Amino acid sequence: MKKDKKSKQKGIGEFVRSAMWMWGRYSPSRMLFFLKVGSRLLLAKRRRTKKQKHIQGNIPAVIAISPTMRCNYNCRGCYSRDRKSDKELRTEELDSLYAEAIDLGVLSIVVTGGEPYLRDDTIELMEKHKKLLFVPITNGSKMTPKLAKRIAKSGNIIQLVSIEGFEQHTDNRRKKGAHKIALRTMQLLRKTGACFGFAVTNTSENSRFLGTDAFIDSMVELGCSIGYFTEYVPCGLHPKLDWVLGEKERASFRKKVLDFRKRKPIVLVQFPQDEYGEENRCTAAGISSLHINSEGGIEPCPFINISLENIRGGGLKTAFESPFLKAIRERKHLLQRKTLACSLFEHYSELEELARKI
Repeated sequence: MKKDKKSKQKGIGEFVRSAMWMWGRYSPSRMLFFLKVGSRLLLAKRRRTKKQKHIQGNIPAVIAISPTMRCNYNCRGCYSRDRKSDKELRTEELDSLYAEAIDLGVLSIVVTGGEPYLRDDTIELMEKHKKLLFVPITNGSKMTPKLAKRIAKSGNIIQLVSIEGFEQHTDNRRKKGAHKIALRTMQLLRKTGACFGFAVTNTSENSRFLGTDAFIDSMVELGCSIGYFTEYVPCGLHPKLDWVLGEKERASFRKKVLDFRKRKPIVLVQFPQDEYGEENRCTAAGISSLHINSEGGIEPCPFINISLENIRGGGLKTAFESPFLKAIRERKHLLQRKTLACSLFEHYSELEELARKI
């Protein structure tokens, strides 16, 4: 795979700086939001540097947490379908986890799933832990005017709304009416002044539509400050192999994203390009991120359903000192991707073998 010479690895700090620059041009109030976020992240980075000396591993800047794998949608090609959800982390366990994340200097929590707002405590815990930047991803089905107001008032939440492009793409993958629900959610968030954006899975089915001025302009008009593109990874029980982007499609879409960044008043983030960077190297497995599933299992990333340790046995410190994640980091070839968007998924069988040996 050719390296993208124009791509640089984007950490959460660079993302916030890009956002401040962007919204300094278009919206002083939005710039103020990211300025406050930036100051919190700077303090978190200082804590992380201090705490790193006492950790026999690595403290990543970002943690993805799935408080539930349950969902009221049944999207095709979703990594969380058919995952276990009968022993979910309790409210007090999540509360303790977030408090420990602050103490150790974690910068941001991506709240994924499953549909996180199926749990009533999701918003309460995000509101409580103000020193963390939360990025929850929702399908919008549980969004209400009251919830939207709480998100806007929190000051530490960037809400992403899942959408797959235009109506035919969203409803085809998710369910009939899903597109209207996503748009309604964005309208509610805009009305309250919340900072929000879209999250879309880029596939061979919708790529040519996502890479158009019409789609990006429609998201900007709805009030999105951020757009997050994730290239489809064929995981789960019934993967859609024909959805995987080819090399030409991937290169074409990257070119369009870079062009949009110059012309559109929205911060666009693209996975895997912005994570892997010029070295084409994964930064999960505890390097810059890892995943905690709904039962507390410590996983390299959301696409890899393999865990040997659990935070119920020692909190986040256990995750950061995980021998399994350390073994992955030591095997550099596991972090180099070839034809798919996720290098670890490409080496799934090797990860299973590695897990059996530890």
